[in-house]
Amino acid sequence: MSRLEAALEVAREAARAAGTVALQGFRGQHEITSKGGSDIVTQFDHAAEEAALAVIRKAFPHHGVLAEESGHTRVEAPEGVAPADLDLLWMVDPIDGTHNYAAGLPFWCVSVAAVDPDTDLPQVAVIYDPLHDETFSAARGRGALLNGKPLHAGERTELGSAMMAYDVGHNLVDAPRMLRLVQSVQPQVGRVRHLGSAALAVAYVAAGRLDGFYHLNLNPWDVAAGMLLVTEAGGVVTDWEGNPRSSGQGPVIAAGAGLHASLLALLRTAEKV
Repeated sequence: MSRLEAALEVAREAARAAGTVALQGFRGQHEITSKGGSDIVTQFDHAAEEAALAVIRKAFPHHGVLAEESGHTRVEAPEGVAPADLDLLWMVDPIDGTHNYAAGLPFWCVSVAAVDPDTDLPQVAVIYDPLHDETFSAARGRGALLNGKPLHAGERTELGSAMMAYDVGHNLVDAPRMLRLVQSVQPQVGRVRHLGSAALAVAYVAAGRLDGFYHLNLNPWDVAAGMLLVTEAGGVVTDWEGNPRSSGQGPVIAAGAGLHASLLALLRTAEKV
């Protein structure tokens, strides 16, 4: 088994471990805490994250971690550990779509990615939807899969019949701007959906269930896994300027290859209205 394959197996195991914990608490009693603004966290976010991190740390004790709830942990190389064994940074979102989760709405997921810290590009990615037992996975250069079967982004080329999705997010400055964009985009496409989990929505772009997704400001753990899934499924992921997207924080536009340029142009025009 190659190193990349080993990392992908660990990502799958970590995502499923987190999903099992989260599923146990779904539609149960939640201790909801504000993280600032409209952002919230439940006790199951913390428990699911710990379950995922336990799997990752057991397999790769010397790798760094950037997790939504516990933050950034960098590990120094101990004596005898080669630098090549330290070149992945794990990004974990234990429950993407916590508002949906806490409200009992069945659209949320676990997102796990391993990123090359030198290039800021994800090397392996898993998005797991425990409610539907769907595992979206990808390894760089090896394609994307859904429960072991190849994934392909949509082939639609006309915006007028496209199904688009977006999320407003927690940033109170970006929210009004995003809603203005939706007003401009809606008449130009087939349908627009606000689903409440950016990671799962981007996975749906990779699966061809959605034709495109856009957001003004995603965190690294929100976007890292999804962007690899889309690109490995033949789609395109960029920032708002049309530049290739890294796994850092910022805007994202993900779409099938035949629609991305049109969606980007539409959004950039809408910004000027």
